[in-house]
Amino acid sequence: MRLTLLSLLSILTFFSKTLQAQGLCDRGGGGFTIDKTEGCAPLTVRVTNTVANPILIGYDANYDGKSLSARTIDQPTFTYSFPGSYIMLQQGALSSGSFYACKTIQVFETRVITPQYSSCGGGKIFLSLTDDAILKAYDEVKIEWGDGQTQIWKKGNPLVIEHSYADVTSSPTVLITGLYVGKGCGEGRATSLPITFQQAQLNDIAIKSVEMRGNGTLRINYQGLSGVYTDISYSTDGSNYTVAGRRSSGGLQPFEVKNMVTSQVYQVKLSSEDLCSSTTGSPVFSSMTLSGRSEDGKNILTWSKYPDATDFTSYDLLRDGTIIKTFASINDITYTDEDVQCGSFSEYQVVAKIKDVTSTSAPVGVKAEIASPKPIKEAAVSVDGDRAVIIKASVPGAGPNSTYDLTIEKAEAGATLFKKIITLFNESEYSDPDVKTNELSYCYRISYTNSCGQKVPASQPICTILLKKNLTTLNWTTELPVLGGVSSYDVIQAGSSTAEVEIPVQMNSNYTIKVNAQSDLEYNFQVRANSVPGGFVSLSNIINYKRSAGVFVPHAFSPNGDGYNDILEAKSTQLQSFNFSVMNRWGEVVFHSKDIATGWDGTINGENAPVGSYVYKMTFVDDINQTVEKSGTFMLLR
Repeated sequence: MRLTLLSLLSILTFFSKTLQAQGLCDRGGGGFTIDKTEGCAPLTVRVTNTVANPILIGYDANYDGKSLSARTIDQPTFTYSFPGSYIMLQQGALSSGSFYACKTIQVFETRVITPQYSSCGGGKIFLSLTDDAILKAYDEVKIEWGDGQTQIWKKGNPLVIEHSYADVTSSPTVLITGLYVGKGCGEGRATSLPITFQQAQLNDIAIKSVEMRGNGTLRINYQGLSGVYTDISYSTDGSNYTVAGRRSSGGLQPFEVKNMVTSQVYQVKLSSEDLCSSTTGSPVFSSMTLSGRSEDGKNILTWSKYPDATDFTSYDLLRDGTIIKTFASINDITYTDEDVQCGSFSEYQVVAKIKDVTSTSAPVGVKAEIASPKPIKEAAVSVDGDRAVIIKASVPGAGPNSTYDLTIEKAEAGATLFKKIITLFNESEYSDPDVKTNELSYCYRISYTNSCGQKVPASQPICTILLKKNLTTLNWTTELPVLGGVSSYDVIQAGSSTAEVEIPVQMNSNYTIKVNAQSDLEYNFQVRANSVPGGFVSLSNIINYKRSAGVFVPHAFSPNGDGYNDILEAKSTQLQSFNFSVMNRWGEVVFHSKDIATGWDGTINGENAPVGSYVYKMTFVDDINQTVEKSGTFMLLR
């Protein structure tokens, strides 16, 4: 009967408790072979059992050599990923009892050696090996210098190896490989080390930015090289330099020179010394200065011209941390900022860009002072539905650092008396709900008071566009809807089943609707005025147009003098001609009209017509030139 692994473990546990020897390897009775007992990590070994007819057998690939129990598995191959000395334990069972056997496996280090190097001018370099556990594991180190030469380092030799290259124009790569002598592993993995000669490394030491701060601190950010001494120097005349400090740190380094004059231009440079005391200097970069003043509501900025046009890219002028203007010419050194309002305070800086280096001036604060505020030059009124007018204005100098009060006055078109309807604080748009835009045009005047208390007179009136319809002709008012003038009008036509179209009409104030029997049954029309500056538009009210709307005649009327339904009237707004007749029951014409606005008052020759049924007949020409005849009956009631 075949035993399970659990049964085997129970048996082995029983025997381990009854036997007092140290570990399991000396129990004996077992036997197995291994295809290899040493090699390079990772090492895979295969075991083969030599015990005849075992009931159950297993292996522990990493037995500690002393425990009285072990967890075994029955697979024939094992992989050792890490270097070290391992014990392979075999344990199994026969019908006569348990058996054990052990073998030792040696796995060798294969991880890469990680050296460092330094160079000393010319082609000489010093390769440094780190005396760590990885290096200690190898017997020798093979160094392939990348120029055809190979060198073997042995244990006990100095850890720093010197080598000279004849050609310094190339960039050789050194290969370093750990070696074993007389062992089951020949060598570890190789590592590569690209070599850059010292002069190229010194060239990496470079100024990245120059910044003059408001407190007189000149801040220089530069790229340093670890272990290489670098002097930071400055000059006021470009000839005589003062060393402000020396550093030997690597990476991006900030260096500050205090107690400088913010209005003075300084030249700064770096000087670096290699291991052979050779010196390399960096390019010279200059600091920037900036001055500003307010003049009649404008801030005038002037900055120093960058002294070297080589690699110059541009100037950036910043206001409150945001770029407001970029100048590509090195000769552009002044700018007038008009986007300010009385009382506003702005902080400016100028940044010179020299290839990938920036030079920033100290900040300069300017408070805007205005002799006379500017009038509003851009504004518009626009209809927004039947009961709203939108008034928009552009207030000169409005910005995050300024305040203003905006006053809006209103009058019906043609009136001269304007009444204030609202005062807004730091807002330039208002929706007026107290309007009937399909009936009247409304005019508005706008004024403002700036943060210094200076009041700007009201603007000229701007009036909404009132659109009306006469048969197929659209007419609209032409009072100024946009400050600065109207450049053109567009008629916007939206059909009930077709897409919206815009019809340019230049400066005309009327438009004839073009429809036919195939056109949509209904359209909406609106007029848009475009401003001369192009920043504002004004929309009119919307007119609805129905093609061939026909004529409506009521079924009854009561001419009794009560003021309600006393006149029989035909209703239509889109007729080109109209003929209307009323006949009594005997076919006699008792009323006739060619004017749709003139209806029958229920009298015949000045006497009240009898109550009863009457017949009407009409002939009319509609808006698309169709002649239509129509008849019907109605009741006269008292």
